[in-house]
Amino acid sequence: MILLPLWSTLVAWTALATVATISPGPDTALVVGHAVRRGRGAGLLAAAGVATGNLWYAALFGFGLMSLLAAQPTAYLIVKLVGAAYLAWIGVKMIRGAIAPAVEHDAVALGKPFWQGSLTNVLNPKIALFFLAAIPQFAGNGPDAPRIGVVLILINGVINFGWLAIVATGVGAAGKRARRSSALRWAEGIIGAGLVGLAGRVAFSRN
Repeated sequence: MILLPLWSTLVAWTALATVATISPGPDTALVVGHAVRRGRGAGLLAAAGVATGNLWYAALFGFGLMSLLAAQPTAYLIVKLVGAAYLAWIGVKMIRGAIAPAVEHDAVALGKPFWQGSLTNVLNPKIALFFLAAIPQFAGNGPDAPRIGVVLILINGVINFGWLAIVATGVGAAGKRARRSSALRWAEGIIGAGLVGLAGRVAFSRN
C-alpha cells in the first residue's frame, strides 16, 4: 500500500471525516433535540459527549481491540442491539416529553446531554466499522499504524465537536424564540420519532 505524505494524509482524512460528520445521523439528531428543548448550552454538552466518545474508539484502535467487533458477529450483534435499544429509549422519552412535558432539575439537565451524546456515539457499531474500513487506507499496516490511527480518530472527534457545536448554536438560537410553544413540542416529538426510526434502522441493518 502506497501512503500519501503526512500532510496530504491529514488533509484527505479531514475531508473524509468532515463529509461523514455532516451526514445526518443519531448524533446530530440527539444534539438537535437537546438544543431545541433546553437551548444552546445543552446542545453543546451533547456535542461534547459525542466528541468524547471518540476517545473510546481511539483506545480500542490503539490496543488493536476494535477489530474484534468486525471479527466476532455475536459481539457486533450485541453492540448493535444495545445501541438501537438506547436510541429508541431516548426517542420514546422525547416523544413522551412532547406529549406531557415535565419540569427537570438543573443538575439532571446539565449531566444528561453529555452522557447521552457519549453513549450514543460509543454504542453505534457503524462508527467502529467506518474507522476499521477507512483508517488503514491512510495509516497503512506498518508498526506506526496504531499511533497514526489514534491521531486520525482524535481529529475526527475535533471535527465532530466543531460541526455539532455549529448545529447546537443555530438550533438553540432558533429554539429560544419558540421556547415552551406548541411548535417546540411538535419539533421535540418529531425528533424523538426520528430517533426511534434510526434505532429500527440500526437494529435491522445487515452486518
